Amino acid sequence: MTDSPVKLSVVHPGGVLTNIVRNSRTGSGIADNARRAESIERFDAVARTTPPAAAQRIILGIEKNQPRILIGNDAKFMDLLQRFRPATYWAVLAKRIGKMRAQAR
Repeated sequence: MTDSPVKLSVVHPGGVLTNIVRNSRTGSGIADNARRAESIERFDAVARTTPPAAAQRIILGIEKNQPRILIGNDAKFMDLLQRFRPATYWAVLAKRIGKMRAQAR
């Protein structure tokens, strides 16, 4: 397999500032327009990576034959968190999300 010309890179995107949240269907937890608007605002606040920057990072990762391509600081944070606290990272993540919600209000 090491002589194969086929290479693989896996992209781990964080928040990329696209219209994906605006175009998504709402779940059962978001029934009204005010909550949907709040959800979009929260996403916009944390999605710092622009689509061109994400594309450039992906191209660079492929050119360097990187097996894992992390897009944005939030993806890097999640990667480190999962590596250092594999069994308990959800608790840390829940606290961080709670703080972000409190700041948004």
